[in-house]
Amino acid sequence: MKLSLARTFDRFKHRTENSALASMGIIWLLLLSWLAFFWNLGRNGLLDETEPLFVEASRQMTVTGDWITPYFNGVTRFDKPPLIYWTQAIAFQIFGVNEWAARLPSALAGTFLTFFCFYVLKRFGIATKAKTDSGEESANSLATRLWLTAWLGASMVALHPLTFFFGHLGYSDMLLSACFGGALLAFFLGYAQPEQKAVQTRWYLAFYILIALAVLTKGPVGVVLPGLIIAAFLVYLGKAKEVMSEMRLFRGAMLVLALTLPWYILVTLANGEAYINSFFGYHNLERFTSVVNEHKGPWYFHFLIVLLGFAPWSIYLPIAIARLQVLRRQYWRNQLRSFHLGLFALFW
Repeated sequence: MKLSLARTFDRFKHRTENSALASMGIIWLLLLSWLAFFWNLGRNGLLDETEPLFVEASRQMTVTGDWITPYFNGVTRFDKPPLIYWTQAIAFQIFGVNEWAARLPSALAGTFLTFFCFYVLKRFGIATKAKTDSGEESANSLATRLWLTAWLGASMVALHPLTFFFGHLGYSDMLLSACFGGALLAFFLGYAQPEQKAVQTRWYLAFYILIALAVLTKGPVGVVLPGLIIAAFLVYLGKAKEVMSEMRLFRGAMLVLALTLPWYILVTLANGEAYINSFFGYHNLERFTSVVNEHKGPWYFHFLIVLLGFAPWSIYLPIAIARLQVLRRQYWRNQLRSFHLGLFALFW
């Protein structure tokens, strides 16, 4: 009887502690998101010549009622697919045409990515098996470490310079990052839970939906880059055939096409060859294969962007990579999928 009461008390205490941690986590995430994305969101005017292009094209959608073809001063603007324009136009209709509304989609996208990273780190942020109280590490201690890992990781995501910068601008970059990053996180949540088929299926479904949104934000890169990252990760682990079967790629591809093709068909019908040459020819193929708009730099340019844009956390990147011991391929292949988050982040 005493043992039963003690166990009941311990379970109640554990649930109470978890509830308190959950409440603290939500409060911290809300404060973090306000600080990183909403604080002074509309204080400054539009930045350089790029932000006004997005904002005015979105405003003109609300004026003309044409939600298929973006325009800037009456001239078609095919730089980006419609999602950034749609979200800004909706914000304008609700909150009026102002800087705060123009940047609201970016702030919400940054908030989504921060919350999602927190959730994934809370689930799989520590690659270790839960031990009992008599083991090396108690379950309660492990839970606390997971919460702390999630808090720290979410803070790093929200507060590094690149996220902070693009989260305060009416560009498409933060929206793409949220869709792109959210898709990869959703993939991992499905990949890491093969024993729970229903849960796995739901996360793979979320992956395909977010991929579709990425394609509606940036174009083909929204599916090509995540696909390459996932393919490299699975080939390294020797799980490509197994996981692709789980993902039901054909059904997923049909879903992505169903969500994205209607707009691409409608905008092509409305604008014909001009749209195809501009968006697919110039803004995708030519940008990928050559320097355009004088956006050139040395071969190490993007390494500098990572070093500075993710500072101060980027100084720990070499140590983190070394600790993964990526050359021990067989070791990683023998680990549970739920242990693979760090390795997946490396391929990402």
